[in-house]
Amino acid sequence: MKTIKVMVVDDSSFMRKVVSDLLNSDPEIEVIATARDGLDAWDKLRNLDPDVILLDVEMPRLDGLALLEKIFEERPRRVVMLSALTQEGSEITMQALDKGALDFIPKPSGSISLDIEKKKEEIIAKVKSASAIPLSQVEKFATQDRGRKKISVRKKEGEECPCLVFVAASTGGPRVLHTLVNNLSPLKKSGMLIVQHMPSGFTKSLAERLNNSAPFPIKEADNKDKLVINRALLAPGGKHLLVDQKKEVSLSDVPPVKGLKPCADITLLSAVNVFGGENILAVVLTGMGKDTLEGCRVLKKKGGTVIAQDESTSLIFGMPRAVIEEGLADKVLPLQDIPPAILEWDSNRKKS
Repeated sequence: MKTIKVMVVDDSSFMRKVVSDLLNSDPEIEVIATARDGLDAWDKLRNLDPDVILLDVEMPRLDGLALLEKIFEERPRRVVMLSALTQEGSEITMQALDKGALDFIPKPSGSISLDIEKKKEEIIAKVKSASAIPLSQVEKFATQDRGRKKISVRKKEGEECPCLVFVAASTGGPRVLHTLVNNLSPLKKSGMLIVQHMPSGFTKSLAERLNNSAPFPIKEADNKDKLVINRALLAPGGKHLLVDQKKEVSLSDVPPVKGLKPCADITLLSAVNVFGGENILAVVLTGMGKDTLEGCRVLKKKGGTVIAQDESTSLIFGMPRAVIEEGLADKVLPLQDIPPAILEWDSNRKKS
């Protein structure tokens, strides 16, 4: 029986037809409506209540961002974005995630992707994942206080770091990461590594947006970037990030691990080999699956510290739940309490 009702919004009749056919091929999904732009979708939403809206970004009359704003002003719904793989498309996608979209799917070859069928499994998986999130959680997530503050003093990064704050996130991560860095102060003894599950072409925009509001520099990582005090490196989408004995990062193009690239476990395990356990704090944020579980298991055996985001503030309580259920979390905290916990850990480190 069809249980997940979907609306497909795209200005291309070809894309509406093909994406609808892909979704309808799954026995659990039914496309109940399509719309040619935001105004058409808004009009149809008066009488329809889809479980998930699959929303194109670039459309005439009323684009995806404008429709998203109207949806969350009037009646929050589960929205997954279809995004163009361009610099402009990635920046708009980051804005959409910031405004409440749950996830996104990059079109493989532009606004009208004749090869969209190669994304069939991803489209179906993300629609199903979104449909499982309670609407109350969607609304809470979209309206969560970001705790923005004006950064009056932004200290530059310093020397090689003796300690490391490792942060991992998946679905819901971009918005949570903004809240996290907005509420931090400059790090005194630690550098930071961030792994956000995201395809290539989008992490540069995410890094730039985080950098604009953080109290320390944040950049998308390059080969040979040094881990230094008071700077964060974000793993590039489509690459695995490793830490070497010089406390430099290297990017690997080996196949995905557990379907993930970047994979947080790979990064964390390599960091433990370099920093040891007691000099690493791992922060596990919202996301599906169990990435970070193996890394945290090794980290704890070597004396490291793990903080997991709690269920009430996680969009998807998968990654945090995995480390909590294994008894690996030293603290389980709501999002707003994680920044002060990071700063306390950083202040208590020995700077050698």
